[in-house]
Amino acid sequence: MVSTDPEDTPRSIEEFRQRGEIVPLPWTIDRRGEISRALGANALETTVIVDREGEIVYRDTESTDYETLESELEEVL
Repeated sequence: MVSTDPEDTPRSIEEFRQRGEIVPLPWTIDRRGEISRALGANALETTVIVDREGEIVYRDTESTDYETLESELEEVL
């Protein structure tokens, strides 16, 4: 998971993960926006899922609901 919010901290991400009951996943904070630019993610609510081959398999520019996110992730994991 990549956070594009420069105000995020490891603690705020962990609190977000716990509140949303999100399973532990690797997270990073894209402070310089490099990953966001590479993926074309220019809106804060953008969700991009990249498969193991580096191909974008899902993109949404609005808040993605849990069921959709879970379903899309299951396909690539």
